[in-house]
Amino acid sequence: MQKIIIKSYEPKKSLVVPIIFLIVGLLLTINPGDIVEFVSYIFGGVFLALGVSKMIADTKRMDKTTGDTFYSIMMIVLGIIFIFFSGTIEFIIRLAIGVWIIINALNTIAFGANLMRVDRKSVVSLIIGFILLLMGLYTVFVSNLVLSAIGLVLIIYGALSIVDYFYALAKNK
Repeated sequence: MQKIIIKSYEPKKSLVVPIIFLIVGLLLTINPGDIVEFVSYIFGGVFLALGVSKMIADTKRMDKTTGDTFYSIMMIVLGIIFIFFSGTIEFIIRLAIGVWIIINALNTIAFGANLMRVDRKSVVSLIIGFILLLMGLYTVFVSNLVLSAIGLVLIIYGALSIVDYFYALAKNK
């Protein structure tokens, strides 16, 4: 079995996602109910507009297919769901954010494990990855989680990811 030697490791990390999560976390912490309702109405309106405009465009076309009609109806139904079922939207948002945090945590853990092969003293990325993994699992599995708590988790996630970004940047120099 060959031993893998890492001579240099360039993480493909960016500050864009952590900063966006930090901003969204602040907004959710300050006014969670109105934010989800507002976002739900925006998505609902966009889906309704897309569905209706596609249906109108399809009536003017000569080569109509059932797939086009189905697509238009599905967009309209999605728009109605987003407008009238904001409680369900909260669950979907919580699930999506939790899965996103888990995926990023696994990437951070992999980066930390690779960094540990080079420098045994650098466990910060590994610890941050495990903290992010626990936060992602908490976000997904706790069913009565208040949106402001999700905002707090996003703030912590954004802050930890920003710290990890600068730590990885300093380690690669």
